[in-house]
This record gives sequence, C-alpha cells and structure tokens, in this order.
Amino acid sequence: QLVNNSRRTAASGPPIPASALNQWYNAFGKSNITYVGFVVVGMLVVETMYGFTTDLVWNTVNQGKTFETVDWTKFIVEDDDDDDDEDDEDEEGESGDDDDDE
Repeated sequence: QLVNNSRRTAASGPPIPASALNQWYNAFGKSNITYVGFVVVGMLVVETMYGFTTDLVWNTVNQGKTFETVDWTKFIVEDDDDDDDEDDEDEEGESGDDDDDE
C-alpha cells in the first residue's frame, strides 16, 4: 500500500492559511466598494509592472535597432559646401534672366 500524507486534496483546505484569508476579507472583502477598489488598484499595479517588463524586454532584444538606440554618429556625411554655393549661384542667375526678357 502507498500512503502519501503530504498530498493535499480539496477537502484538506486552501494552501493559504485561514488567518491570512480572514485578514484579507476583513480589509477588502467585506464591502463591495472596497473589493472593487482592490481589484481596480490591483489591475493598475499589474498593468504598470507588465508594461514596464515588456518594454524592458523589447528594448533589450532590439538594442541598436530602434530610433532611440541607433548611434547616429556613424551616419554623418561630410557635405561639400562648394556644391551648395554653385547651386545657389545658378538659381540666382536663372531668376535674373526672367527679368531681362520683359
């Protein structure tokens, strides 16, 4: 015969001590408004922790791939200022030609 005294069944009671459940009931379960408040505050706390955790995991996995974490100094291109000056002179010359035709 196999006898296991450490096995819990539904009849043996909850795994949480009765005194703890009684204290919780006296604090939050006696009135409907305190119970609803407990649920709402609990949801907000859990959602905040869950959001923080998922953001932390996302940012860790995607390090260097998002806009905030890319090292933008690697993409600096030295622009030749002489080309810009020539373009500005060409634009000024074109607008001056239109005035001469009138």
